[in-house]
Amino acid sequence: MEASVIDSFFFALVRVIDAIYRDDEDLGDILYFIVSLATELTGGKGATLRVLEHGTFDLKVVSSYGLSKEYLGSGAIDYGKSITEIQQGDIIIINDFDNDPRIQNIDAARREGLQAVIGIPFTVNETTYSILRVYYGSKKIPTHEEMELLHSLGRLSCLAIERAAINQMRSPGK
Repeated sequence: MEASVIDSFFFALVRVIDAIYRDDEDLGDILYFIVSLATELTGGKGATLRVLEHGTFDLKVVSSYGLSKEYLGSGAIDYGKSITEIQQGDIIIINDFDNDPRIQNIDAARREGLQAVIGIPFTVNETTYSILRVYYGSKKIPTHEEMELLHSLGRLSCLAIERAAINQMRSPGK
């Protein structure tokens, strides 16, 4: 991997860490920054960060980048299978939307110009899970470095969510 790509990854991670630790930074802005970096640095078309809270079966989009509202609301990926994979910590790589049974709404994916996705699940805390998904317009075989970057960005998103929850508990009037 060439040095300029590694420098870009490093610089991006430093910027995210700085944003998380600034008390005045909005959680929504931090999460948007994370999904935009995940997309741009891995050559994606868009990304989402979804959260699954204990006792629900709703994968709520907490941030997205590069994807239309129509696609986000289409239910294109089988959430029943996704929830199980998230809770088990399984990385999801769908490299061919046309031939993968987990894609429920292939028409929505085609309209959006999507062909592949990488989904990496994370545990935010004992009761909350999240998944960072990056979508691609063509088949995608990620490099080791790209997977490490996505893991780091996902872990930082969990840290940002936890930090925001702690800050909210400290100052409930805000």
